[in-house]
Amino acid sequence: MSDMADKPDMPATGQEQPGRREANPGGGRAVEGTAAASRDRRPEGPRRVRNGIKLKARDGVVSREGLAAAWIDAVEAAIGDIDELTEGLRYAKIGQTIALDAEPGGIRGRVQDRAAEPCAVRIAVEPFSEVQWDRVVTDMAGEAVYLVKLLNGELPEGLDELLETHGLALLPGRPEDVKLTCSCQRGGTCRHVAAVAYLFAEQLAADPVVPLTLRGMPAAGLLERLRQARVLIARGVASAHVEPMIARVQPPPLEECVEEFWRPRPDPAAGLETPPVRHVPHALLRRLGPSPLNGRFPLVGLLASIYDRVAEYAVDLRDRAERIRGE
Repeated sequence: MSDMADKPDMPATGQEQPGRREANPGGGRAVEGTAAASRDRRPEGPRRVRNGIKLKARDGVVSREGLAAAWIDAVEAAIGDIDELTEGLRYAKIGQTIALDAEPGGIRGRVQDRAAEPCAVRIAVEPFSEVQWDRVVTDMAGEAVYLVKLLNGELPEGLDELLETHGLALLPGRPEDVKLTCSCQRGGTCRHVAAVAYLFAEQLAADPVVPLTLRGMPAAGLLERLRQARVLIARGVASAHVEPMIARVQPPPLEECVEEFWRPRPDPAAGLETPPVRHVPHALLRRLGPSPLNGRFPLVGLLASIYDRVAEYAVDLRDRAERIRGE
């Protein structure tokens, strides 16, 4: 009796202690709380993506220089929610973006969040009209540097100023210049759009000509139109070689030159007046157009420099010969 009194009350066989649940008969782990509470539980973060697109910068900092600065400022102002922007930057760092494509008129992307289906994102940008592109191409064709830079995959310096003269800009700089849409509940002012925008800003440094695609003219198409425009300009300026115009001089009467008629003249070209011949600089290179060979330096520019150097050397040789004859 005394032993039984000293021991705490033990539950009867098959009964549970208050606050505890037995492991289920199937051997699974014990479930805490009610089934309804379990169904209401949601994951704290997004579904992880394998091999997603993420920021390449180790520190996760997006560059705000050059074109990227105007782009980020416009999109951030359009979203306007600091919490969504912060989460969007985090999504860009951890690689939640499944797809990112630039196309005429904007950017499309897919970003994985908590839901099973990824969110479809689009950042729309107004492309230039055909008339606007015609004017821009005409101005660009007047300077060879635009063609050379594009052949090297670079954005020509001074293009922004040229576009500005036509009231255009390569990338939008105001929030009203971009239209944000997303399949999530927020509809565009969300972390998914922010993630795509930050990734595209980093892409601008690696592929500086991609804004041309957004404005409706991929770099390859712009190169072809510039070639055609420059050929037309070269044909209109002058022909490759101008035929010299020789003014023929009427010889004196025979009776006045009988004594010297059969003697050779000291200078066969004496008495012939030839106007200076005008040649187009690098006419052959202009007709051939850009070289299909890619390299660190454009082949057309190298050949033009060589031709100029050879011409200078030939003039120097001529001047030396004339000085020697004069001595």
